Amino acid sequence: MPWRFVRRLLPALLLLPVVAAAQSRTPGFQLQADGLLYSPHGTVSAAGDAKLSSLLSSGPGFALTGTLGLTRHWVVGARVAYYSSDKDGSFRFVDQLNTNGQPFADGAGPFGLNRRLRATAVHGLLQYRRGVGPRVELVLEAGGGVVSARERLVLTSATGEKASAVGVQLDPSWAAGAGIAVTAGWNADVVAGWRWTGSLSGDGALWTQGDSPGYMNWTLGVRYPHDTH
Repeated sequence: MPWRFVRRLLPALLLLPVVAAAQSRTPGFQLQADGLLYSPHGTVSAAGDAKLSSLLSSGPGFALTGTLGLTRHWVVGARVAYYSSDKDGSFRFVDQLNTNGQPFADGAGPFGLNRRLRATAVHGLLQYRRGVGPRVELVLEAGGGVVSARERLVLTSATGEKASAVGVQLDPSWAAGAGIAVTAGWNADVVAGWRWTGSLSGDGALWTQGDSPGYMNWTLGVRYPHDTH
């Protein structure tokens, strides 16, 4: 082999280990902050198998996620998410009696009914990441953990508040989702995603065995430091 050709090839050969290391690097620790819009799904048997979306409205929330790479494509992490919603409705008593067994002064209603839900989800995650372009990365994830839900009902009439009740329930849950990460400035990635959280609910203060509460989240956030490739 001519020496001139070897001299031209030598720089490329020296760069091969560097390129291979860059392509096979394992992501380090990253922190992601998301704003989210959540919507409730599933049914509630105690309300006549009513859809949860008819009892509660969509609402805002946020999530914080920490991840650490196992390999180039596989990442483990943990996430805490909080979301809330309020919805006004109406309620009419069938027997026209209050909790003391006496008729309500203003009859059976209808009364105003405000329903407020606050939910906190804590999950461990496994993510699969793959670059689909020079600045774009696809993210798939699945995980499990718990969801703590707190619901408050307030019954009102023209004369003011008539009654209120609060229930809190902690259930095991699972989550799955997907997202797209795009390289941005300041050594960060902008991540848009979709996530579904389902609760394995049993009999409790909010849900019973026949209920199937679920929460769908649309998210937009920032992941730091940058990791798409």
